[in-house]
Amino acid sequence: MKNPASRRSFLQTVGLGAAAVGLSGAASAQEKPKIQGFEEQAADPKASKKWTPVSDRKIRVGIVGYGTCRFGAAFSFQDHPNVEVVAVSDLFPDRCAELAKVCRCKKTYPSLEEMVKDDKIEAIFLATDAPSHARQSIDVLKHGKHVASAVPAVWGSLEDADRLYETVKASGLKYMMMETSCFHADLYAMRKIYQAGGFGKLIYSEGEYYHFHSYQIGSYKDWRVGCIPLWYPTHSTAYYVGVTDKPFTSVSCTGSNAGSNAGFESYQPGANKYNNTFTDQIALFKTAEGGTSRMLMCKGIRSKGGETGRVFGEQGWMDGLNYQGAMKNLPDISRPPLPPAVQPGGHGGSHGYLCNEFVLSILEDRTPLVHVAQALNMTVCGIVAHQSALKDGERLKVPQYQL
Repeated sequence: MKNPASRRSFLQTVGLGAAAVGLSGAASAQEKPKIQGFEEQAADPKASKKWTPVSDRKIRVGIVGYGTCRFGAAFSFQDHPNVEVVAVSDLFPDRCAELAKVCRCKKTYPSLEEMVKDDKIEAIFLATDAPSHARQSIDVLKHGKHVASAVPAVWGSLEDADRLYETVKASGLKYMMMETSCFHADLYAMRKIYQAGGFGKLIYSEGEYYHFHSYQIGSYKDWRVGCIPLWYPTHSTAYYVGVTDKPFTSVSCTGSNAGSNAGFESYQPGANKYNNTFTDQIALFKTAEGGTSRMLMCKGIRSKGGETGRVFGEQGWMDGLNYQGAMKNLPDISRPPLPPAVQPGGHGGSHGYLCNEFVLSILEDRTPLVHVAQALNMTVCGIVAHQSALKDGERLKVPQYQL
């Protein structure tokens, strides 16, 4: 049974017609991005259509981090009409000064530890190194401030996951992980259709994150050098957890090494702080619905890169923006309107939407998308998957979190 709506009308519904796709392709052809996945989506003049302010209040935000990814300024907090960026911080003075300039902010701090003492700040966005996310999020919350963190929620530690979970619950404050896949046009549509019953239970799902580089991307204290692929799983695992808001229950994982490829010397025995030799990991999860998910993070495959996924349910399936199934009248699957100055940005045009979601969760006093339970269900499964890979694919139980 097929939805009578054509693929063209479906694309038009989410605002991604052929013209927009063409513009994006032309932009990427003119200037090759340095890091896969960071391509900016072409400005969408319709992104602000139907936008109406919910408040005239400005949330006083602090931003931390302006390293290799320049994420501190990439999510448009400085452009949101309900945000005042009152302070920024980076451990490197030159980066801190540049972040302040880009965010049109005069106040700077040499560290997060100094920034969190500022009582004027209500919320902090952590665009910092992955190993610091859990510790810093806990510190921000304990100082009485809302926090949005870049991915992943924790870095290889099940104990940190539990500490973060308990801290968020005890604080009563907003915590949000800025998982970009959750505001990809396809995943956002999948979630809306799933919630409306267009898939039924998901029997099978796939999430893929390809991130090949023939050079070593810079990172604070070299945390990226030889890093474990599925410790950075959320761009893939969002294609189940972000669609259903349900966790995985167990996993079997295998890993491989692309040691023959140039640039992967850091994945040789003893060449990195993790003692890791896997450049690629593929995990087979059992889901809370009783289905199966194949999730991967691959560095060694020479592909064009990308974060993508597919879902297959009892009543329908979806690959990209192509829904096939029993539901004849689709729900509104267009992403919410953005304030006029906020553009979708990079990672599939997700940055601006993530910023807006975090801001609205504070203004409307509601649970944000990618809340702490969802964030940990996307992240912790990858930590356990790596443990399975070290045990030659032994199936292991995955901890589960809920609000």
